[in-house]
Amino acid sequence: MRALTGLDGVGTVDVNLATKQVKVEYDASKVSVQTMQNAIMEAGFDVEA
Repeated sequence: MRALTGLDGVGTVDVNLATKQVKVEYDASKVSVQTMQNAIMEAGFDVEA
């Protein structure tokens, strides 16, 4: 997902369309969960925490 891979601190992103889930490996000292959620929503997707 380009919305996440463009963020500093985000490593691996695995999207499963069948389950509507995303698994993200990231460096919490560089990017927050809120920042990633905002990027996903700005890309037009819903976020459930």
